[in-house]
Amino acid sequence: MCARWVEPMCHLRQTLLLYSNLLDFRSNTLRHYLIALCFPASACVTTTDPETDLTDRSNATPPSPCESQSVSRCLFFNAPVSLLPKVIRLKARPLPFFRTEHTIEFADARPAKWLAPKNALTDGASIPTIFRAAVGNPRSKEFINAATIHDAYCGIGNESLAQYHSDTWQNEHRMFYDALRVSGTPANKAKIMYAAVYLGGPRWTMLEDQPKVRMPSLFIVTAPIIRGPTNTPLPKLIPEKTLVDEMVATVAFINKNSPSLARLSIYLRKREQAMLAQLQDSADGKDENLLDANGDFASPGLQ
Repeated sequence: MCARWVEPMCHLRQTLLLYSNLLDFRSNTLRHYLIALCFPASACVTTTDPETDLTDRSNATPPSPCESQSVSRCLFFNAPVSLLPKVIRLKARPLPFFRTEHTIEFADARPAKWLAPKNALTDGASIPTIFRAAVGNPRSKEFINAATIHDAYCGIGNESLAQYHSDTWQNEHRMFYDALRVSGTPANKAKIMYAAVYLGGPRWTMLEDQPKVRMPSLFIVTAPIIRGPTNTPLPKLIPEKTLVDEMVATVAFINKNSPSLARLSIYLRKREQAMLAQLQDSADGKDENLLDANGDFASPGLQ
């Protein structure tokens, strides 16, 4: 419990750190001054929940994901999506693509609004090709609305859209989960599809200081910050077979445990860290234990 005189410093510290992040201060001296100035407030930090202690400070997701439609958030506008009949084939893509006939919008859990404009391109699945066998049939009426909006922000053929890469990849993949659930996709199936885009989907680095789509509140902590996931798509770093094996293991983990989205996110982070660690260990000529299906030790997909 914080003493009365300390509470204002807690708020001051959080505010200063918040603005130092938003303004992207390059001066380490200034940053250290801000932290030192507010050091007494460190006693005010509330212990983080074990399911959220790996959350990235700059990409914190809302605590309660969409699990159903509500009045002001977690809902579609102008749905269901309508697709033009002309089939469009793209190289190395097994499924046919179609263009949207009209705009479709979605308000996620924050709420933040997402929009797929008229003529956006979608294959109705938005699942990485390498994971189709592990995920199963990716095309269903429960997927089409979510896939269309997700594709508008990071799908092939939509690079010229204003929406394309206009928010962080973490937020866009999280929106995909929310939209799947609101569309009626069962919880475990939505988590499997979320895992697929996390492990094998697009990633990018924001080119601007702020995303065009409003970000959720920043997550401020005084404990050491755990380095966030790489912004490089994992298929560019990790062999395809390793990723496919990991996806199979992840599907089994979800079906067996029905984890919360927060727990699944931590599991995926651990998987990612384990795969990248093995690549580094291999390069260094080392052989160390990695994480198992519970995120603790050796992973079957990495052996």
